[in-house]
Parts: sequence; C-alpha cells; structure tokens
Amino acid sequence: MQSLSSKKHITIKAQNTEHNMSLDEYARWLSLLEGIEFVGKRVEQLKVRTNVDDIDWIKPLAFQKYIEERFESMKSDLSDIESQGLDINITPCTTSPVPVLS
Repeated sequence: MQSLSSKKHITIKAQNTEHNMSLDEYARWLSLLEGIEFVGKRVEQLKVRTNVDDIDWIKPLAFQKYIEERFESMKSDLSDIESQGLDINITPCTTSPVPVLS
C-alpha cells in the first residue's frame, strides 16, 4: 500500500550548501544510509574484506527492497523524533563532503 506524499520539507545544511527535500525523500535517503551501514557492519563481522581483496558489492535491487520495506517505519521514527522535540544533528564527515547523521 502506498502512502500519501508528505507535504513536509526538511532542510539540511552541509558545509556551505542547503539541501531541501520532502519528508518522504529524506526518509528514503535515511533508509538507504541505514542499509549500507548494516552491510558494512556485517562485512566487518564476517571479516570478508581485507585491504587487498576486491569483492562484489550488493546488487541495487537488494537496497531498493530494503528501502521499500523500511520506508513507512522510518517516516514513523522521524515523526516520533519530531513529536518528542528532538533534533537530528547532521555533521559532515571529515573524510567526505557528504553529511552523515551524528
């Protein structure tokens, strides 16, 4: 079941740039980041990757499926954070210009 598009917008300030996106778009990006984080932790647990190994990455459809399954609960989590008056701090990574959640 597809939910109605959110009319809320989120503004993220990263370095000298502001990114405006809808709550739905933001929830999808957070779901993707969460999925990548899970994969990275699992790779470390299994010690599959070493500095010299070149391994195949996960197929994009696996991430798409994860995002679709996590999307509604991520929106709910964001609503809970907002209702509690908490703020999500986004700080730039020191090795990448891409903002990350802190």
